[in-house]
Amino acid sequence: MPNSQSRTGTVGGRLRLLATTDIHMALLGHDYVTDRALATGGLARLAPLIATARAEAHDEGAACVLFDNGDLLQGTPLGDHLSATPTDPPNPVSACLNHLGYDAIGLGNHDFDHGLPYLAQMMQHLRMPAISTNLACRDLPRLQAGVIVTRDMARTTAPGAPPLRIGVLSVLPPQTTQWNRHHIGEKAATRPPIEALATAVPALRADGADLVMVLAHLGIGGPASGPGSENAAEAIAALDGVDAVIAGHTHRRFPGPDHLGVAGADPSNGTLNGTPAAMPGAFGRDLAVIDLDLVHEGGRWRARAHKTQLRPSPRDGPQDADLVGVLTPAHSATRQALAAPIGSLKATMHSYFARARPGPITALIAQAKMAVLRDAVAGGPDADLPVLASADAALSGGHAGPDHFIHLRGGAVAQRDIAGLCPYPNYVWAVRATGAQVINWLEHAARFFAHLRAGDPDQPLTDPTVPGFRFDTLYGLDYTIDPTRPHDRISGVSYQGRPVRPGQTFLVATTQFRAAGGGGYHVFDDDALMIRGQTTLRDALVAYLRTPDCAAVRGAPPWRFKPGLGVQAVLHTHPDAITHLADIADLAPTPLGKTEDGFLRLRLSL
Repeated sequence: MPNSQSRTGTVGGRLRLLATTDIHMALLGHDYVTDRALATGGLARLAPLIATARAEAHDEGAACVLFDNGDLLQGTPLGDHLSATPTDPPNPVSACLNHLGYDAIGLGNHDFDHGLPYLAQMMQHLRMPAISTNLACRDLPRLQAGVIVTRDMARTTAPGAPPLRIGVLSVLPPQTTQWNRHHIGEKAATRPPIEALATAVPALRADGADLVMVLAHLGIGGPASGPGSENAAEAIAALDGVDAVIAGHTHRRFPGPDHLGVAGADPSNGTLNGTPAAMPGAFGRDLAVIDLDLVHEGGRWRARAHKTQLRPSPRDGPQDADLVGVLTPAHSATRQALAAPIGSLKATMHSYFARARPGPITALIAQAKMAVLRDAVAGGPDADLPVLASADAALSGGHAGPDHFIHLRGGAVAQRDIAGLCPYPNYVWAVRATGAQVINWLEHAARFFAHLRAGDPDQPLTDPTVPGFRFDTLYGLDYTIDPTRPHDRISGVSYQGRPVRPGQTFLVATTQFRAAGGGGYHVFDDDALMIRGQTTLRDALVAYLRTPDCAAVRGAPPWRFKPGLGVQAVLHTHPDAITHLADIADLAPTPLGKTEDGFLRLRLSL
């Protein structure tokens, strides 16, 4: 609808909504693990796209706003460095947001990963409000439940046009306080997103908001979708009074093919339950642009039509010089710290086949956790209990792309390698679990695989809606997985050659995230927590690599596919895996070429 004033006096206008999400401290286009510049991604490379989109809006007579949807503060070693190193105010992250002129930011669950003091310090120097509608925290005095952003429509639409009042709300996964209980304790509380918005939306309308935008740090669809879940964006879009939704959290894209078949989602037109919506790619890969055609009637502005698009970060595109200047001191210090040597490896290790076979990378992580647990219980009443350790397949591609693998080539190991192995600042914790709980743990992990059927050689090996970080291997056990079964996929579970009994007791070394139910796993209560330590997984790996048990790391894998399934499936992996096919020779890997986004396709025979 063009900007105009009709014969009946109805005024038309336009609003351009720009949004980013899940930047995860990819402020510069740099891979700190490999210490190389990246051709795409990064907030500094999105900055010119933001400037262009704003200029277009100005030229077209449209109002424009810019929001971020959370999970900004954690995700690269640069974020770790800034959280641990005092900086002159403002914090460089705050300076970047201020420079780009964000109108408001929402919080995501990972924004709490470095603790409340750091989050509060970053917020203190922001020139825009930070919002969370379903989380309240007494240690974040500047956090607001919702705001109204005003735009002067008389300058862009028609003389005398009333101002546009845009209500902004933000919700994050209700499990955030649970996943981060080691940092948050009793200082914060969450409500289910739908419950919080059911009262916040009409309250913001009553305060004069013409439109209501929801920054939903939640996914779209998936097995946990619905009210109260971490993937409730569709339910939010269906709420009365919500005019647009920015989704996030799952590192996927919308509109586009990532959400084909999701009930209520229109991946072509960019709507969820008929409401304009977008999820830009993580790590600064996209800028979301939602253009709303407005009409002023009945005393307020209303949305009448929309267009949603994702503008991808241009390959080898320019980076904002001012942002680069602000970030360069911390960037350089981070690279220097990551170059420090910490040990050595005698052989190469990689995660290229982590979705099809337990490998030395997951074994290394599990053994480091076990070492912490054994030291903690040595000489105590639990010293004789069987010890297990979990390790996930997070570093195995997926929606993060074909570079999201780890390859340690042998020889010197530096801090950057540890950063690659542990992208999150997790702590080594341990839980007391029964045999029944252990088997349920394995069954939940096995949902990672697609339901395989005979006669379809090109079916995907894994369920594309389940990310690799949800797939745990439990080291210390021996078991088989049958992905041809829709459920009850685990069989033959044994410990040191003996079947695991439901009432048997184990100590399981894991992380605080998994112990708190992260990834949809069982939530262990305080009585079951045997270690709530302050040893980070990174520190545990550094200590282990000083005197690694190479035999344990390269020992027999804990699980295997059930023999003789008679099915074939396709694995997507890193192109360099082509030189390591002997590692999975028993699965008869057949190369099928590359995907458009750069993955090597391998057909496996199970």
